Amino acid sequence: MNMASADAAQRPRWNEVYRKKGTELGIDKGDFIVAADEEKAYALAPAVYYIWNLCDGETTVGKIVENLAENIEEEIDMDTLYNAVVDIVDKLLEVNLLEKVPQ
Repeated sequence: MNMASADAAQRPRWNEVYRKKGTELGIDKGDFIVAADEEKAYALAPAVYYIWNLCDGETTVGKIVENLAENIEEEIDMDTLYNAVVDIVDKLLEVNLLEKVPQ
């Protein structure tokens, strides 16, 4: 079994793909302001904005996790990182800043 299929078995959303929605409005006090529609805008912390930006309609959750693991200076458990990314994706879905890409 190769590494990708092992990851997918233990992390069921590893191969899911999302596309960002919304309009970037700017930066306020270190947060990135993104509007979901004309009435709702959200302040995204830099890490959340980074994940939102990687949701390009082609990059899998697994690739986002691997990208973060390569760019984080401290040692972090892959399961912890995966769970954090999935939590952030779920919150962005809730506020209509992401959509799931059908596979």
